[in-house]
Amino acid sequence: MLYREAAVRVSQTVHTVSYLLNISAEQMFGYEKEGKVTGEQAGTHMHKVNVILEILFTELLDPIIAAYPDLAPQYCGCGTGESAIDSNVLKTDKAVN
Repeated sequence: MLYREAAVRVSQTVHTVSYLLNISAEQMFGYEKEGKVTGEQAGTHMHKVNVILEILFTELLDPIIAAYPDLAPQYCGCGTGESAIDSNVLKTDKAVN
């Protein structure tokens, strides 16, 4: 990927999708605890999420980070959830300018 702005946008998208897929997996295990889905269903969903994440990171994000190492996620440990994602997206956004 040669165009930096495109790399930044794809990186942001991968991180957003990753965040949402992780929420989805957490919700499934919550549904399992409530008896709304079986352990097998929750496990199958988690497996599929992991397969998708592996592809997203290896096929999309790894080549971007190889070309633009400064776009690698900067996890400060200072937050979790949306605020951490928003902070990382903001840091990445600044890299475009």
